[in-house]
Amino acid sequence: MIKLNPGYKGLTIFLVSLLLSFEYNYYLNFSVFCICVMLMIINKISLKKILFAFLPVLLLAGGVFFTGMLYSNSGTAEDITNLTKTVVIIGNIENGLQLSIRILAYAGLGLLFVFTTDPRLFIISLMQQFHLPGNFAYGILAAYGFIPVIKQEYENMRYAYRARGVKRNIFMLPMLVTAVRSSESIAMAMESKGFNAKSKRTEYIKLKVTKWDYVVLIGSTGITLLAMLLF
Repeated sequence: MIKLNPGYKGLTIFLVSLLLSFEYNYYLNFSVFCICVMLMIINKISLKKILFAFLPVLLLAGGVFFTGMLYSNSGTAEDITNLTKTVVIIGNIENGLQLSIRILAYAGLGLLFVFTTDPRLFIISLMQQFHLPGNFAYGILAAYGFIPVIKQEYENMRYAYRARGVKRNIFMLPMLVTAVRSSESIAMAMESKGFNAKSKRTEYIKLKVTKWDYVVLIGSTGITLLAMLLF
């Protein structure tokens, strides 16, 4: 999964997610969830990282399961007997499973993409393979590059406040000033290099689309569609 083209990988996961949105079968959704976890392990994603990422998802899925089970519309019956009571309980459990395992399937697809994709390469792939305008692409890359800068500035300001004995830390204004200065520096650097979004530019990183990208794209969507028909 890591060696696949990021853009086509995202397209594959998007199509599989779109197909799953038309299906409420919890067997299919749970199968997708298990396959996503297996692919993460195969791609050498640490089990601790996977469990930590799925912890809030499991809590959300558990809450949705009990909500769907306890407050389902199938729980109303006029003539209640032992048989109808059993049928109603089974229907409520199935309703909770449909909702909760659906969350696990979508979370598995999303985390599989996040853990096996470099964000910078994904934006570059959108530019090269899907013709994303350079204005948006370089803006997203610049914003992504600001994350470690802002983190470092926050640490510097926290230490500066501590050294001066200031108990009330006001971070927003200094960090805003730093962000504005950094953005001006990036804009001046791009202008000095003759950057123009409409002109043709050479590419330091050239991403290619291989046959495996098409095989994964067609195979994943085809298998999902076939499973929907069989289930």
